[in-house]
Parts: sequence; C-alpha cells; structure tokens
Amino acid sequence: MYGLVAIQQANGWVIAGIGVCIVLTGLTVLAFLVTLLPRLCGEQQKKATPRLDPPAAKEAPKAALAPERVPDDLAAALMLYKDWTQDLGETFSLVDLHRKCNEIKLPHPHLSISRFREAGFLVSCGDGRFSWRSGSE
Repeated sequence: MYGLVAIQQANGWVIAGIGVCIVLTGLTVLAFLVTLLPRLCGEQQKKATPRLDPPAAKEAPKAALAPERVPDDLAAALMLYKDWTQDLGETFSLVDLHRKCNEIKLPHPHLSISRFREAGFLVSCGDGRFSWRSGSE
C-alpha cells in the first residue's frame, strides 16, 4: 500500500492534525510567557497619567529662525550653525547635532555637516564627540 491510501489507513491525517494543534498551542503559550516576562523580571511599564493642562496652555520654546536655504559660503553657514547649536555645549555628538538641526527644520543638515567635516570646521574630540573649530584658525 502506497500514497494517500496508506496515510488514511494508518490514521496519518489525524496524527498530522494533532501535530498542528500541538505546535499552535505551544506557540500560543510561548507568546503568552513572553508578554509576562517584563512582569516576572520586575520591570513595570509606566502608566500614562492624564494631563491636567491642555497642550496649548504650555509655553512653546523659542525656536530659532532657520532660512529656507543654508548659505553656500561655508564660513557664513558655519556662523549660523554655531549660533543654532550653542546650547549643545562645547563638545557634542553628531546625532545631537543632527537632531538639533531637524528641530529647527534646517534643510538637508547631513550635507552641511559633511561639508563642515571635510573643511575641518567640525573636528573630532574622540569618543564620538565633536566640536566646532573657528573659521579663523
């Protein structure tokens, strides 16, 4: 006996169905345990607290005025970038610089940052930190 008849004769369809049920049950239990894992480890998720103040009541931080286009002159662009990013401190990471540029909606900040690095105006301080070099040096 061969083929589908042999499978039916040996209860193969029932065994296959039971196997599928066992696998799906195991995956369901595993997914449930994974969702309980943070609770078992003691990590609690912060619950959202309702806001008492409407969002419009808060004062909006003063945003720096950014032009629609960064000047082509590298020295002029450097002065603007230094003014916009002075709150980052003396040394900063490129991620912070890029985030700050996006906050004030500068167009294509990665291109300007790349130009500053190539010209030597943005110098590495080590450990992923950078600082501005003045244009007169």
